[in-house]
Amino acid sequence: MTSIIALDPGRNDIYQAFDLISSWPEYRQSPLIRATGLARELGLGTVWIKDESKRFGLGGVKALGAPYGLKQQLLKRGITPGSPQCAGYTAVAATDGNHGLAVAWAAQKFGCHARIYVGTEVDQARIARITDNGAEIVRVDGTYDDAVLAAENAAQSPDVLLITDTDYGHELDVTRDIMAGYAVLGIECARQLRAENITPDHVFLQCGVGGMAAGCAIGLWHESGQKPNVCTVEATNAACLQASLATGELTSVPGKLLTRMIGLSCGKPSLPAFEILREVSTHSIAINDDVALLVQNTLSAGINGDAPLETWDTGIAGIAGLWHVAKNHDLRARFGLNAQSNVLVINSEGPIPLPYRANI
Repeated sequence: MTSIIALDPGRNDIYQAFDLISSWPEYRQSPLIRATGLARELGLGTVWIKDESKRFGLGGVKALGAPYGLKQQLLKRGITPGSPQCAGYTAVAATDGNHGLAVAWAAQKFGCHARIYVGTEVDQARIARITDNGAEIVRVDGTYDDAVLAAENAAQSPDVLLITDTDYGHELDVTRDIMAGYAVLGIECARQLRAENITPDHVFLQCGVGGMAAGCAIGLWHESGQKPNVCTVEATNAACLQASLATGELTSVPGKLLTRMIGLSCGKPSLPAFEILREVSTHSIAINDDVALLVQNTLSAGINGDAPLETWDTGIAGIAGLWHVAKNHDLRARFGLNAQSNVLVINSEGPIPLPYRANI
């Protein structure tokens, strides 16, 4: 087994990210909700939902990663974020929606330009939110994975900054910086759970390329001092992490990767994320869109007295994975869920704002 010390980003990296991000005027710790009604529905002890639906006003956890990654890229070039020099730089990224929005927001905040590459399945609502934050959109004929390669190819000149949360070959320091930003989520969770005198038995985390899940897990591990018991959740048509965990090495899955959980529509994991998740994941599950839609509608309406959860198609995925496992007798036993289990899940995004929904 790999020691936590050998994993990247390391302890110093994630606490540096925490100190910087928590100093921003926009920073607020996102709430940790005790979902008593959901726990009763699933026959569990407690379910804790870390609610990212309003993070930095963007409504998603990706706002922790991209701004920190872009800021670090500027600082490493000796450029002060927000200075006049930033106008000479363009941040580029591939996205299924939320990462690109966060890059666009961060570029606008720091005075850079932004160019975002999207595959054919990204809906117009997500694209409109990105362009309304000042970014240029480049459509790529293909999947998210094709958009990743297109963004990498576009980032060859010195005035173009690649802000990617996907690294297939351990070559990109920006990817580790973005994961360090996501680790803020795990640090917050660990502190909030400690205040409740709770140690989670299971953590269900949605995975596309795995960056958010890995960052959350490494933050939890460092702050709590205990390795989290992670259950990865993916879409059935894009279960690249499940395939990679099974083979022990990065494995691609073929096809168009179609799923309503658009942020999970990825065909190959990011290598540094995979290396962390390989150490903390005890189980993995792939769920279909019907389960995700059912759980999204159920929690958005409120269940058993719980307040309605402001969530969306990717944000609900980890909770839907928990629901799927807890409702299945065989899976429940295999994953070790019971009436005493304390489970942590992440609502990783809020709803698309009303003005954009006509474009869905």
